[in-house]
Amino acid sequence: MSDLKYNPFQPNSIINPGMFVGRIDEIRAIERCIFQSINGNPQHFLIQGERGIGKSSLLYYIERIAEGKIEPLIGGKFSLLTISIDLGGCNSQIDIIRKIGRALKSSLSGMDVVKSSAKKAWDWLSGWEVLGVRYHKDQTELDPEELCEELVGIIASISASASDKIDGILLLIDEADRPTSDAGLGELLKSLTERLARSDCSKFLIGLAALPTILGKLRESHESSPRLFHTMLLEPLSTDERKKVVTISLDVANKKNAEKTEISNDGLDLLADLSEGYPHFIQQFSYCAFEKDENNIIDAEDVRNGAFDEGGALAQLGDKFFNDMYHARISSEDYRRVLDAMASHGDEWVNRQTIIRESGVSESNVNNAFLALKAKQIILQDETRRGVYRLPTRSFAAWINAIRSARDGGL
Repeated sequence: MSDLKYNPFQPNSIINPGMFVGRIDEIRAIERCIFQSINGNPQHFLIQGERGIGKSSLLYYIERIAEGKIEPLIGGKFSLLTISIDLGGCNSQIDIIRKIGRALKSSLSGMDVVKSSAKKAWDWLSGWEVLGVRYHKDQTELDPEELCEELVGIIASISASASDKIDGILLLIDEADRPTSDAGLGELLKSLTERLARSDCSKFLIGLAALPTILGKLRESHESSPRLFHTMLLEPLSTDERKKVVTISLDVANKKNAEKTEISNDGLDLLADLSEGYPHFIQQFSYCAFEKDENNIIDAEDVRNGAFDEGGALAQLGDKFFNDMYHARISSEDYRRVLDAMASHGDEWVNRQTIIRESGVSESNVNNAFLALKAKQIILQDETRRGVYRLPTRSFAAWINAIRSARDGGL
């Protein structure tokens, strides 16, 4: 057996559309938004969810559907010009507009038939000052209102001149929660959509993907901006969907590798249980289990070793998401026992007496733990009920449960 084999699991990247599983309801809802928009009734959408729940992968899958590279579930085929950005590093409206402009130019450059129809807009984009490598004047002197108006003119021009080549234009914004509310995303999107409507550009829609904090940030920027969007909250995948992710990925590997890799029922069950339905967790646990396999059959022992060995899946997930909350900011083992007890309830509200009973920690130390953990924003308190708390996310609970199970010998 060769020491090297292709590992199909992708814990550090967006999932290839060919290996995408689930989200049928969300995809159908977004396809309906696209259909309405290309018929002149823009329906913008917002995908919310915790870290690791698969927002970016879903957004990429939608991008491929919009471009006509994947058949929609509702039938027919779309042909939209897509503008795809993320808001990492954006601190102002000017930063956001600049990213949109650059991505729009990049999208046009890859569609010669549209670029030739929208030559005026292409020339405009090529010379647009804000897209340059450096500004000709200080950013503080640039007027976001003016830049937004220019962007509206560009988008409207492309939509009108290439109407026989494309169904419409889709702006996809990932990591929309990254900028602070001071960056004014809600205000910008509200202004952009209203100006496009006044310019008779009705076949333009926006799709956002973000943490659930996005609605508050949008509202702080412009109180009515959340009303622009049809919102959907991504939930963990079902047990069957988790298993399908693994088996589809192994099918891909088996087409590339000289020797086929199989997975035992106990190995598949354990991967499904450990992940608790978080796509990123499925990819990470599966990747590490695949690397541990030495006989072309991934079993429960491979999954356990891949999860808990030094540098394994639990360590990787901790480094990416949770170590700061569970280790770095907590010096007391009793506080971690409180978190362990809370994790058995997922992200549900749980009262103080339950945690005292289930954690084995004294009442005074549980009280101290709640005060300290709340102050460090590691847990949340129900402001309407005294002594009731929860973990901030279900994914944090899933990771703690896996750590605890491995530590206690339950893996």
